[in-house]
Amino acid sequence: MSRRPGNDSDQSNGHGRSGFLTDAKPTMSNLFFTSTDEISPADLKKKFLDECRAEKLAYCVIVREMDNPSLSLLHQEDFSELLASYGGGAGTGDRLPLLVYKIYPEDGREEVIRGARIVGVNSRSLRNLAGIGNDNFVYNYMQSQIAGFSGTALGAFGSAQGGLPASVVAPSLLFEELEVRGARGEPKRLPLLPAPPMSAAK
Repeated sequence: MSRRPGNDSDQSNGHGRSGFLTDAKPTMSNLFFTSTDEISPADLKKKFLDECRAEKLAYCVIVREMDNPSLSLLHQEDFSELLASYGGGAGTGDRLPLLVYKIYPEDGREEVIRGARIVGVNSRSLRNLAGIGNDNFVYNYMQSQIAGFSGTALGAFGSAQGGLPASVVAPSLLFEELEVRGARGEPKRLPLLPAPPMSAAK
């Protein structure tokens, strides 16, 4: 899996990557998620609302921003909850989205959801896609080269010194069904006072 031909292969497949003074390992560099049946974001949202009405649901859920699949597990403040997240987080497909909204199909009204957690997101979930947009988003991160981490969700723990740059390019996705739960433990309370000004008052 390196760029150097060997006895079993007379040409490189280009899949092997390595950091400084480390052995080459099969590591992703650029992953493009594409489809031959892409639609515009407006058409995807219309299809999303139509599916909500067809299922006669009071509301559906839209996620506009996701956190790093591994680093998001660090948001659990309680240590016992943190250990539980490591045991049943990235490996089982638990994800902590940053921006989640309820959307009501009757009038398109949106309402922010605090403390949501998406459960069971893995490669099998991609079989239940009802639509794929043509609006690509780029996510850049450093891929870890630690044995056992490379090629997994925990590979996103790579550092600027010891990691390899990697990118995922993916559009908006419409899932037929996903499980959404509340966050573990008590959600953080909103601050009592507004944030201080970024510049000195004149």
